[in-house]
Amino acid sequence: MLKVCWDCIAGSRVENEDVHTTQLNGNTQRAPPWPISQLSNEKMFILPKRLNAGDQINVAGNMMNDPKTLTVSLMTGNMTPDYQNIACQLEATFPSNPYNPNQLTLKIIENGYNEEVTGDYQSFLATELFTDLSFNFGFTIRVNGNYQSGHILDIFVGESFLEQVTLKHNIDDIRFLTLSGDIAKVHKLDFQFA
Repeated sequence: MLKVCWDCIAGSRVENEDVHTTQLNGNTQRAPPWPISQLSNEKMFILPKRLNAGDQINVAGNMMNDPKTLTVSLMTGNMTPDYQNIACQLEATFPSNPYNPNQLTLKIIENGYNEEVTGDYQSFLATELFTDLSFNFGFTIRVNGNYQSGHILDIFVGESFLEQVTLKHNIDDIRFLTLSGDIAKVHKLDFQFA
């Protein structure tokens, strides 16, 4: 018990480097400042630990009336999100005016270059997946099963599988989950770690 008290007062090294937090002590160390969003109406969450195969992330909430866009992103970064390196970004655009398409776009941004992911998800319209003003996204990390190394991200909308993406970024670098667009409220965020 004395060691625990001493570690609290004097500070200690964090033995488990999987955790994305800073060990606080009774002296002058402070947690890093909360990152500042670069987009309007962006909700930003810091992942509580480094991702591993088998980890799941779920986020749910409600959109504003007459939504135009809804974007969810898994972002890399250290102290702040790196908008030039986004591991996975899913954007839904709704036909709220004649200039907005009714579509889903899935992309990876690597060193500032956008790569749109093609797949079966493109046959869905945004209004087919989001029939009311609620949203529910799920992400599951798994090991790439073929001869290549790396990880695959399975993406779910509600209970339905949407698409899989082979991650181009190291999963250790993915630290942030962001939601932007016409979001009224995020009411659920949970992590299930393997």
